[in-house]
Formats: sequence, structure tokens, C-alpha cells
Amino acid sequence: MAVELYFPHDEIDTKKPNFDIAADYLELTALFSEEFRSFTKDLINAAEIGAEDDYNDVDEEMTDREEIVSGAVRRIDGRREALGGSYPFTLDENGDVLTYVGEEPSYGQAAYILSLILSHLKAVSPILYGSSVYPPDAEIIELRKYFQYFATAALAAEVNGPAWSFGHPRPDRTGFHAKLADVWSVLRDGTIGTAVGAPEKPKDDQVDVFAARIHRDGLPGCLLAAAQVATGKDWRDKSLRNHLENVFPARWFIRQPATRMICYHIIPFSRPDHEFADNCLEFGIILHRLRVPYRVAEAEGLHAQGLAIEAFDQLASAVDWVKAYATRGAAA
Repeated sequence: MAVELYFPHDEIDTKKPNFDIAADYLELTALFSEEFRSFTKDLINAAEIGAEDDYNDVDEEMTDREEIVSGAVRRIDGRREALGGSYPFTLDENGDVLTYVGEEPSYGQAAYILSLILSHLKAVSPILYGSSVYPPDAEIIELRKYFQYFATAALAAEVNGPAWSFGHPRPDRTGFHAKLADVWSVLRDGTIGTAVGAPEKPKDDQVDVFAARIHRDGLPGCLLAAAQVATGKDWRDKSLRNHLENVFPARWFIRQPATRMICYHIIPFSRPDHEFADNCLEFGIILHRLRVPYRVAEAEGLHAQGLAIEAFDQLASAVDWVKAYATRGAAA
């Protein structure tokens, strides 16, 4: 492997391994290898190097290490099933070799790789940090913007309707009030007006994306989604649900919309199946790494048919970044 990645023993080589992290390690290893491949046995080799647990039973040790591999393979299979062609890796029939196949990535595949990288910035995970491929701070700012644009496309496909990138800084450089007026000139539900005591210089008031499936009659009562896009370790601290129901409409409308906004949380991370139901109770509908890419792929077709998706033209730049980034392993 051309790039030396950190192996998180405390999360993988334990009695309760984090199989998502193990799968991510294999994906990143494949992404940055000269031949775009990783071997599932790499998990066993990495676990053995620097292992701290003393096993009294060699058979028990091998069983635990093999369970790491089988668990990671199950997660990879699940990702492939969930994402189809938007998953930029393939696994051989025996589950031994993972290959990166996104040298010319589709929009969906680029969304996956971008999500994978954002999942392993230093505040979230140690796997990439300190390696030759860790993105510099200025680049990370751009990556977060790209993810916001992918999130806008994903939400457009989710509701099959136009979407606006509302989060600050906005791609059209408008201020908060101008952008809100722009969105509601299309939605035409409620009357915009600022409540007494509202923030004087709002940026986005926690809403990063709006999307709606508007009826042909243009009347209220449609699918109207509002999303918080969270890419940092603190994503769990940014639930939009209460704010969207009780604060945002009362703060920015003198006649509140009759249409209730559906709360979305869009993140680049993968989530354990056993925690997901509880996550939805807290955050609303969650689009994560196993949902955003295939919705982005759907959005590509919808945009080609004329659906208005703000900042969709920026996705080509994100794809170019992913293509260039994948070559850094060979360059190292």
C-alpha cells in the first residue's frame, strides 16, 4: 500500500468490533493503493500488529479476528445492496478482495467517496490523519461545500421536486431574507415577515436545504422538506426538529405556512442498523452515506429532465476533485 493509514485498534480489534469502521478501513485502503485494491485479510494483519490483548487461546484469537473480517464483509455487502451502481467498490465472490471501480466516478459514486473522506477527518476518526493524503484545511472547507450541494441534489430526488441550497454561504451569495423570499416566491404559502426580537443578521437559522414537491395547482399542502446538513463530529448536537416546528416559522412569517415542513438530517456518516431507529426519533428522516449517493444518482436524471436543483452545476467540480484525490495514493 502506497499510503500508510492508521488502524484504530480500539474500535476494530475489540470484543465488540465496529464493523462499519472496519469496512471503511478496507475502502480507504483500496482507494489509496496503487492497484486500487485491498484484501480483507489486511484487517487480520493490521489487528495483529500492535495488538494489546493477550489471548490465552490461539483458536479464540483467530476466531475473533476472523469475525472482524466477516463482519466487515457483511457491511460491505449491505452497502452494495443499498447503493447499487452508486457504490464505487466491488467485492470478489469469495469476499477476499475489495476493488475501487470509481476511476471515472458517477455523481453518486463521487458522493460516496466524499462522504467517506468527511467521515474520517481528524475530529471524527484517526484513520486518515497524519497520512500523505489527508486534505489540508482549505480543501476541507471546499469538501463541506460540495457535500452541501450533494445534499441539495439528494433532497430534490427524495421529494421529486425543486431544491434550494439555503445554508450559508449560499452559492448565489444572497442574504438570508432575499433567499427566503426567493424560495417562498415559488412555494407561495404563508406571508414572510420578521418577528420582534428575531436575530438581526441571520445566516441560515439552521436550515441548509429546502425542497418541495409542488402540486400543479400551486396551493398549500405539499411535500415540503427542510434539512440540516451536518458534516462534523457534533452532528448529534444539531437536531433541527424542535426548531423547525416551533421556531423557524414563527420567527420569519407573520402568517405561517399552512404546509408543515418535514424535518431531514443529512450526514456523510454510515450508521449502525441497531441505532438507526432511535436516530430517526431524534432527528427526523436521515439521509446518510447509504442513502445520499443513490438519491444523487436519481437527481441526475431528474435534472436532465428539467428539475430545478440549485448548485447542481457544482457537482462536476466535486467529481473532478474525487478523481484527482484518488490518484494521491499512487503519487505518494
